[in-house]
Amino acid sequence: MPPARGRIPLLLLGLALAGCSSYRVVVQGVEVDRLVESRTGPAAPEGVRREAVFHNDLGVFLERDGDLEGALEQYRIARAKDRGLVAASINAGNVHVKLGELDRAAQLYREALEREPDNPRALNNLAWVMVMADRDLEEAVELLQRALAADPENRYLYLDSLGWALFRSGEIAAARETLREALEQTPEDETYLLAETHYHLGVILKKGGEREQAIFHFQASLRLHPDPQRERELAALGPEIDSDTDSD
Repeated sequence: MPPARGRIPLLLLGLALAGCSSYRVVVQGVEVDRLVESRTGPAAPEGVRREAVFHNDLGVFLERDGDLEGALEQYRIARAKDRGLVAASINAGNVHVKLGELDRAAQLYREALEREPDNPRALNNLAWVMVMADRDLEEAVELLQRALAADPENRYLYLDSLGWALFRSGEIAAARETLREALEQTPEDETYLLAETHYHLGVILKKGGEREQAIFHFQASLRLHPDPQRERELAALGPEIDSDTDSD
């Protein structure tokens, strides 16, 4: 059931008045936590910027409450009021990923990049959509390399995406090296991202016939982020893998 429109927390109102917004914007796995500050266009009047940020934040609230259509409408209003509010385009793109509408998501990420060509989240998310759709993989790799260059202090955020894009494009050795680098650089408290990286490396190792190492990474993935869907994915890789992960 969609949330009541009047149920807006005071924190949300405070964010709108402050002129900044935070949201999960890294598409890797769709719901990886990564808070970022919204940046509005300097050409828009202050009152309009605040209205745009308010609608973006309301969209965040609705999305977290499960009202995806309501969230999209708020992101649309935010973008209409201030085209410089790149976070609204990225957030809308993320919702379309959740809805399985990858082409529309890609359009919104490109819209964000038209305004901020070096926005690392938009670069990462657009690349990940390409990987999900299994197309334009060379461009996806280039976008992720740009994201790494644009945000060198947070390289770990993009290394897993890059490693998987390299694998899907056939660069197996580079993919393995990149994913191992991701495991080394990702902080321990980033359990979801570490779980994704272990899983991706496990898939590559299994395809390369390195069964024991694959099992190790599959087990690590489930320990870090237990997930019934991932358990089913692992089971689909082969009964021998499933039984070994269950026994750990």
